[in-house]
Amino acid sequence: MEKISILTTPIKFDKSDYISLLSLSAGAAIVRQNKLGELVVGENGWNIDVRNRRIKFGEREFDCGIIGSESHYDGTWLWGWANTESNLPENVFAPSRRAKRALTECAEFQTAKFGLDEIHTGHNLSMITASVSEKNACYYRCPYEGGAVFAQIEGLPEEIFAPITLSELVKNYVEIISSLYCDHKLLAAGMLHANGYRFDESENSLSATGEQNLRLDFEEIEGLNRVINIFLQ
Repeated sequence: MEKISILTTPIKFDKSDYISLLSLSAGAAIVRQNKLGELVVGENGWNIDVRNRRIKFGEREFDCGIIGSESHYDGTWLWGWANTESNLPENVFAPSRRAKRALTECAEFQTAKFGLDEIHTGHNLSMITASVSEKNACYYRCPYEGGAVFAQIEGLPEEIFAPITLSELVKNYVEIISSLYCDHKLLAAGMLHANGYRFDESENSLSATGEQNLRLDFEEIEGLNRVINIFLQ
């Protein structure tokens, strides 16, 4: 299945702004992470061979690479490309290097190590990284004593990346905006684009047509767009 990058979403956004990138990425990424959990992880245990770039869930094995790691000791994030003390081959950290090249204007992706907070989490950074990857990818958090490493997984079943219907999209969209700090207009645009829907944009709305017709209306509050109406028929 063809990879669709958030960076080609036909809407104006600031490539230097972390919240904009997170907003564009999160919708499709969360849906795919849920499918990963259902179709691959399930109740299976996991095992990662970092040096050989492989991760297993039960008996199923996939290619992977390291995005970065969280430290519980000092509450920081360290990008894989900056982990010079690991003595691992450079290709182990390929996902983080690709994201660094793709997002040259965003400070978070150019800074080797920085503090974690409610917005800057391993999950959010990994969602963006997977969304700008050259291949369809998900991520997995692999905890260890004192922290966790985040692995990007490739070669997953195509079903995980299959487009969802507009009704499914709206259901997931409503759930995501209730729990994630983001720009609601960019979130919707990213979800529509990632699922192959063309949409029309005006200053305060987005509209798309699929098996149904969808329109979302927004208002700007404190610099972010918030959805005020969703019409699906």
